[in-house]
Amino acid sequence: MASYEPQAPYAIRQFEFDVLIPLQAFGIDISFTTSTQAMMTTVLLVSVYLLYGMRKPTLVPGRVQSSIEAVYSFVARTVTKTAGPEASHSVPFVFCLFVFILFGSLLGLTPVKFTFTSHLVVTMALALTVFTYVNILALRTQGPGYFRFLLPAGTPLYFAPMLVLIELISYLFRPITLGVRIFANILAGHIMIKLFADFCVMMTEALGVAGVGLSLFPIVMMIVLFAFEIMIFLVQSYIFILITSLYIRDALHGH
Repeated sequence: MASYEPQAPYAIRQFEFDVLIPLQAFGIDISFTTSTQAMMTTVLLVSVYLLYGMRKPTLVPGRVQSSIEAVYSFVARTVTKTAGPEASHSVPFVFCLFVFILFGSLLGLTPVKFTFTSHLVVTMALALTVFTYVNILALRTQGPGYFRFLLPAGTPLYFAPMLVLIELISYLFRPITLGVRIFANILAGHIMIKLFADFCVMMTEALGVAGVGLSLFPIVMMIVLFAFEIMIFLVQSYIFILITSLYIRDALHGH
């Protein structure tokens, strides 16, 4: 289990994860945890949803098929408008990222689900997956010439080493900024919601019946924050695929 102080409020302890099945491979801890379980649950539920909705596609779609087509069309428009029609082959990849992040985050709001997108290691893994995909796509499309952006044409020779270093650092920081952005927003939202929950418990324990009445305000704030958190999930999932689409555009057309 992740190490936190026993007296830490639940707003912090909510990010602990339990080891369900301890596993080691070549001295590396690959234990099956509640975070792993949450990711697998998300993949399973999304797969069932997609397979069920598209098992018998019809010209006049039902509600489930319509919802799937709407989400896929939204992702496809985002990719093709940002990266161009040539990026249509990348739509399935971006679609998988979108539904995994969005549904995983939404399911994390339920009492029985761990929010894996609130862990930096998960969001960084997703960002590194995008970074790897984009570089492979760029090398297949443009070859080694893709990296000409590190040294723009006309750069004075004496300035070249510094400029190459700056551009390289900026390029390598892409997955870091992509992963930290979504992690930080989801982490902050979860902490705010649970802080109000902790506040309700503290007032009830300290003031008894009077505390129950006074806790109505933080409860209302929690409801508002839940709605706001859902909006954050939608926005952050969209921003993630939008930035991914920008990287795909660079891979296909150059900087």
